[in-house]
Amino acid sequence: MFRGRKGSAAGTVDVIGRHVNRDGAAPDMAIYGGNAFGHSVSPTAHLLADPAPIGLFMFGLASALSAGNYLRWTPASISYVIFTFTFVSGGLIPLVVSLLEIIRNNMFAAVTFATYGSFFLSYTFFGLMYATGQFSALLRDGLPLEGLQFALLMYALLSVVFIGLSIRMNLALTCLFTSIALAYFCLAIGLTHDERRVTKAGGYFSICVCITTWWLAIAELVLDVTGKPYVPVFWYPWGQDQKMHSAMSSRRALDPHVQAAIAESHSKRNLKVNRQAADPANNGGADGQSVV
Repeated sequence: MFRGRKGSAAGTVDVIGRHVNRDGAAPDMAIYGGNAFGHSVSPTAHLLADPAPIGLFMFGLASALSAGNYLRWTPASISYVIFTFTFVSGGLIPLVVSLLEIIRNNMFAAVTFATYGSFFLSYTFFGLMYATGQFSALLRDGLPLEGLQFALLMYALLSVVFIGLSIRMNLALTCLFTSIALAYFCLAIGLTHDERRVTKAGGYFSICVCITTWWLAIAELVLDVTGKPYVPVFWYPWGQDQKMHSAMSSRRALDPHVQAAIAESHSKRNLKVNRQAADPANNGGADGQSVV
């Protein structure tokens, strides 16, 4: 329960500066903006462009480069080049995007970008050091396959958690996290048992990761440029709330046409809230203490 000062009939401001309606509902998206991850963003979101397409494009690129290595489409002699590209595109850039999503108050996107950014940052740094002969112990004793398998399994399990959460949003996100989980499971099994076919399956699932991340990124860009979801992400029927919240990018959060559409969709709820606030018999929030 938020505690704060008394506000207008339409709502008030809590102790950390966020607008809160008197009924405890989220504020209108005409003020707050959103993206394809289905979450509202902070009041200052219109000052920031949506960083999600950057992270998605770079993560997809890193997945495709890694898949080329797993499938042996690239010679082993250039592994250190691939590790260098994936270190930046799959590790550093998603971590920066994660920080920007935190500023935008989009926690789900921030957690996912930080999770996979940290994976690529660690995995590629390790591979780069090994490929360039910096770890003498590894050159002497060989790769710690059990440790790599354990790391891959942990990230695969985290992906399963994200699959469950994405079911509240859209099919594209569910396909993305499913592909990631299957890729990591296959790569973990292939590392331990030296199963070349399983490793190749992990490579093909990594290609699927690239396709789905780029699909989501293009959907975000098209939405930002045109203001309309021409590229579908296939929202679930029970995810209509999140679909409405993602109907605009942060750059279009103050578009008067978008404001009018969102205000119309909330008119019945706002009317009920205003009537309750104007009713003298309703003491909720009258003492200026309780907000929700």
